[in-house]
Order: sequence, then C-alpha cells, then structure tokens
Amino acid sequence: MTKHVAESPAGSALGFWAKKDWGDIVVALDGTQKSRDALSWAAGLASVTGARIRLVHALTPRESTRSLERLHGRRLLRSARRELSGLDPRIAIDSILTDDPIAPVLGALSHTADLIVIGGRESGPIRDVLFGRNATRIVAESACPVLVWRPQHADLAPTSPVVVGVDHSDSCTRAIEAAFWFADALEVPLTALHVGSPHRRPATNDTELEQIRALEWLKGRVDPVASAHATVDIHLHLLDASAQHELRLASATAHLLVIGSRGHGPWTGPLTGSVGQSLVHASCCPILVVR
Repeated sequence: MTKHVAESPAGSALGFWAKKDWGDIVVALDGTQKSRDALSWAAGLASVTGARIRLVHALTPRESTRSLERLHGRRLLRSARRELSGLDPRIAIDSILTDDPIAPVLGALSHTADLIVIGGRESGPIRDVLFGRNATRIVAESACPVLVWRPQHADLAPTSPVVVGVDHSDSCTRAIEAAFWFADALEVPLTALHVGSPHRRPATNDTELEQIRALEWLKGRVDPVASAHATVDIHLHLLDASAQHELRLASATAHLLVIGSRGHGPWTGPLTGSVGQSLVHASCCPILVVR
C-alpha cells in the first residue's frame, strides 16, 4: 500500500482522515487464518500511517480456567508480534491477553484507537460469531471505525475501485472521507453508489429530471472531499434497487467497501439498520464501517 499525502484545500475540515499520523490500530486475534490475514492487512496500513498495532486475544470463559489455553494465547500473541516485525520492523506493537469477552474489550479500546480490525466469516448474521460474539455487536459497540476483513476475489484487478455507499447521514459524510483516503492510498478509482429508497415519493413525474437532480445531489456529496484527492478517479452511480443487493454486488469487484454506521436525525438513509448489519456479514471484500 502506497500513500499520496493529499493537501487539504483552504477552509476544508476533513477531520480524522486528513491527519498524517495515526495512533492505535487494534487487531483482534483468534488463531484462525482469517485473523492472520486481517493482521497482515493492518500491518500494511500501519506501515503507511505510522500507527501502533495493539494485538488482542480473548480467552473464552472455559479457557480462562485452563493454564494450557492461557499459554496458547501468549504463544499466539508472540507469534503475531514476530510476524509483524518480519513484515515491517518499524511498527510499534503492544499486546493484550484478556479473560473478558472480546466485544466489550474492543469497545473500551475503541475510545482511544483510530481503527479496530477483525476477521469475518461469510456465514450469515445468526452464525457469524467471532470469539463467541456476533460481529455486528463488535461494530455496534465500537466508538471508532471498524474494518471487518474478508478475502478479496481472486481475479481482483489492480484498478478495481474502493466503493462507498452514499446516503444523507453524517456518518456517511465521514465514510466518504475514508473512502477517498483509501482510494488515494491504494491508487485506485472510487465508486460512489447511491441506492434510492423504494418508498421515496418522487418530487416530479419527470424521471429524467429526477435522475439529473439525484446525480447533482450525489456529486455535491463527494465534491468537498474530492478536491483534497485530485488524483482519484471518481465514478458516480445511481440505482433504484435493493441497497444490500447492489452494494454486495459491487463488493465482489472492489478493494474495499465503505459504509457509514447508523445515522441520527431526520436523514437516515438505506445504509442504516438491518442493511448495514447484513453487509457486515455479506460483503465479498473487506468492509469498513465508519462512525
């Protein structure tokens, strides 16, 4: 992962995603290949941002009474530290072995972290259990962005985009900023995808005019951030279908899918609630949920 440092235009305030140096990236480990792959992804990001990586392994209640399992946990963390040092010896590393459930532990760490990284399974909302907790609970209890890592398609092209789902919420504004940051870092295009609500009543009977207005609205959503990332090619897409279906379809050929968490106030779009939760489980590529 390479990084172009984008200069923010005068008067802009891109917040977290405009800063040059990160703090902590927290990576949850459970000994599976998925969590090892998530660790490798986090290492690449830490190399770019100068972040420290905090490794976390949580014992189950049954394991916490067994010294052998505790020893296994320590070995797992030591192995991860060695792997990180081999990938980039400049990365600062910290590790935590805990008897507490993983979701509240990550929730507590998220208040001082810049990013939480967890491995995910593609098995559905009911059976997608990570360290004894549902992945959506980890996302819900985190105060910072959460990256749920999943393997990308084997035929992923170097020019495959970062995809961001766009709605009216404040968290989506921050998701757009994050999507541009990653597209800039990966040197790939950005696809901004807005799926209209099937329950929304059109303002006029002129379908073409409605499409033009919707496209202008979408362009207006991304333009303030685009000016800080001039090298990123932008593709705007409007769809009148299922948000979950369309975003999952787009994730099959994406480097990264970025969505906002649940919005607040009168503008809560189609990416919130059950749709966002389903995408955490169903995305075909790594998915970043931004608060």
